[in-house]
Amino acid sequence: MLFFALVAMLATSSCKQNTEPSFEKTDKFELNRPAMAEQYYQLTPDGVIDLDWSQPAWGFAAVADYQVQVALNEDFTTPYVAGAKAFMTIGDPVHQCRASISMEAVATAMCTLKGFKTEDDYVDAPAEKLYVRVVAKVPQIWNSEVTSNVIVLDKVKTYCAIQSPGKIYLVGAPEGWKGPDAAMADHYKNWALYEKEDAIGSKIYYGTFDIPAGSAMFRFYTALTGWDADSWGSQADDSAVDYDFTDGEFAGTLVKGKGSFNFPNWTGGKMQITVNMNDNRIIIKAL
Repeated sequence: MLFFALVAMLATSSCKQNTEPSFEKTDKFELNRPAMAEQYYQLTPDGVIDLDWSQPAWGFAAVADYQVQVALNEDFTTPYVAGAKAFMTIGDPVHQCRASISMEAVATAMCTLKGFKTEDDYVDAPAEKLYVRVVAKVPQIWNSEVTSNVIVLDKVKTYCAIQSPGKIYLVGAPEGWKGPDAAMADHYKNWALYEKEDAIGSKIYYGTFDIPAGSAMFRFYTALTGWDADSWGSQADDSAVDYDFTDGEFAGTLVKGKGSFNFPNWTGGKMQITVNMNDNRIIIKAL
C-alpha cells in the first residue's frame, strides 16, 4: 500500500510540473505588412498607421511589451545622414499584437533621422521608403527580447514636424528698423527671443542684446508678417513711450499695437529681456 501511494504521489507531482508554462527562447516573430504598404501615405498630425503582428513563440501566452521602431535604412544600423540616429522608437509600449501609431510621431521620427534639429533645417522631399519593425519582450524575463522581421512602406510623405522653441522678434532702433517681413528672416535671426528648449509651448521668450546708448527704442513682433498685424508694444498708438530703469531693472506690460518702448537714459550695454505672452508682461535687466 505504501508503494502504490508513493507511485500515485510521484505521478501527481509529474502532472503538475508538465502543466506549468515554460519559457522558450525564440529569435523571430512576424510583423504583417499592411495591405496598403505599396500605396501613398501622406502623414498628417491627426492620422494613424495600423500595424499588427504575431506573438513570439515563447511557449505560453505572455503579457508582453511591444514597441514599434522605424528607420530610413533597412538594416536599422546605418544612419541616413552622418551624426543622426539609425532608428527611432515610436510611442510607449503596447501590450497587444497590434498598434495604431501616430503619423505625427512618425513624421517627427523621420525629421530626426534626417538630422533636422530646427524648422530652419527642414528640407521638403518626395515620398520615400520607411522601414518598420517591432521589438517584443516579457518584462519579467531578462533574455526574452526578440525583434520582428522588417517591413517597408513604399511611399511615405512626411512634413516638418520638428518641435523647436518658439520665437518672437525685437524690432526697432537697435537693429535698424529693417522691416519685420519674411524677406528679412535672416536679419531677424539675430534679434529673436526664444522659448527654452525644455519649455517649448510655454510662450515665455528670452533674449540678450547689446544695445548702444541712444538706440534703446523697440517693440516686439510675434511673426514676420509686416508692420501692422503682429506687433506688440507699449501702447496701441504708433508712438514711443519713455521709461526709466529702477535699480537696473524695468517691468512693464505689453499691449497689441505699435507703441515702442523707449529708454532715453540708457547708457549702452547688454539688456536681458524676458517676454511672457501668457500675461503680456515684459522684464528687462541691465547686465
